[in-house]
Amino acid sequence: MLSSFHELKKMYRYDAKRKTFHVDIRLDYYRDLYNEWDYSPLHRRDIDMDLLEFIEECTSEIPLKFRIQINFYLPKKVQNSEIEEKNITGMKNFFSYTLNKQLRARRRMFHSSLVYGFTGSALLIGAFLLKSFMKNDSAAVLISEGLFIGGWVLFWELFSFIFFRIQDVNREIRNDRRILKARIVYHYI
Repeated sequence: MLSSFHELKKMYRYDAKRKTFHVDIRLDYYRDLYNEWDYSPLHRRDIDMDLLEFIEECTSEIPLKFRIQINFYLPKKVQNSEIEEKNITGMKNFFSYTLNKQLRARRRMFHSSLVYGFTGSALLIGAFLLKSFMKNDSAAVLISEGLFIGGWVLFWELFSFIFFRIQDVNREIRNDRRILKARIVYHYI
């Protein structure tokens, strides 16, 4: 993330009235927006991966408190308002799909972390009970040590999710929501 508002204003146009940063993209043709191998209708196509990476990288540099506007600059000779509207709908559909995919992934992570927490607790309780009831049995000691290790490994996964991974996932979700709300404008030069 860029360090200051001043640096951001050097990289992106800023509309102070709307508190909006502009992400400007120059294209030769409308089809440059999309994956060259995807021949689905415009409103269902996948965005070109390089373009997607560029948009996500630019918007992640801009603090979430600011709105964004995505500007596409194309030659006047390709201007077609019908295709323009379909492209805007297609981009909104694509980002809506990726947002829903990330929300499902976050739900799966929460579910997995609950399973890790309960299973880790069960393993630790089992290890403690086994160790306290069968103190002199070497097999019980070996099994209880294995249960302790398994329980702590599962707890590490739970802690890793809570303290590290969830922040990244939530940041991506917030950024995709902002991209989805972004105004998309076509300019012809």
